Amino acid sequence: MATVSATARNTGMMYQFAAKSINGNTSNNSMQGLIGGLSSSNLSSAWSSITSAASSGLSYATAVASNRNSLSSVLSEYDSTKKQFTKEYESAMGDLSKAATTLKNTNFNVAPEGASEDDIEKNTTAAVGAVQDFAKKYNETIAFLKDNKDVSKRVAALGNSFNDAAYFGKSLSTVGISVKSDGALSVDTQRLTKALKENPSAVENVLGKGGFTDRTANKAENAQRQSDKMFPSVSSMLGSSVSDAKRMYSANTINRSMAYENVGSMLNMYF
Repeated sequence: MATVSATARNTGMMYQFAAKSINGNTSNNSMQGLIGGLSSSNLSSAWSSITSAASSGLSYATAVASNRNSLSSVLSEYDSTKKQFTKEYESAMGDLSKAATTLKNTNFNVAPEGASEDDIEKNTTAAVGAVQDFAKKYNETIAFLKDNKDVSKRVAALGNSFNDAAYFGKSLSTVGISVKSDGALSVDTQRLTKALKENPSAVENVLGKGGFTDRTANKAENAQRQSDKMFPSVSSMLGSSVSDAKRMYSANTINRSMAYENVGSMLNMYF
């Protein structure tokens, strides 16, 4: 990427000069007309000088075209990387938001009065499954943000905001959820099941509306709204010169640079 920026800076003045020269649509006849004032004895030599200059210009044009292809390749790679990152980012946040919303709206009262043993087991299984799914999606999300923290300051900041489960470690532990050293959640299903059956209101306070899960759902939804701002812009990665480089390496610039060199050779012959 640094090479693209350096090339843009180093060839900027050349482009500005060449862009103001003739448009490159010169033909052999027009060339011969321009040198018609020379004596016939020098005509062959003059034309040879011009065609040599054209050959040199072609070599330069080839180099410019190569740089243009390199720039195109870099921009294509950037676009592909951005799309892949955005796809994974939106998937992670979408999955977490869905799991968190499901959990915070779960009925934690698994053993209502008059419920049969079968209904209690069914309710408990559903509640425990919702907690496990949330923990899984939460862990995947913080792992993704950690792996991509160097992508941009925004991603790093978002990762830090998500990595706060330890602050809720005490309350989470009362419902069978522990926080690992890396911020990931671990669910003890036996302790969670016991808490659901003995004190469902406590579980709801921790994992329901207004609890840790609700807080996480809000952060995931907010992160989804910022998905287009997470990956840095191409100008911030390559520098403002990238737009100049794109103009410099256009097909028209190659023609102009060749024409400029040809005209320069003719002026040398006259003066």
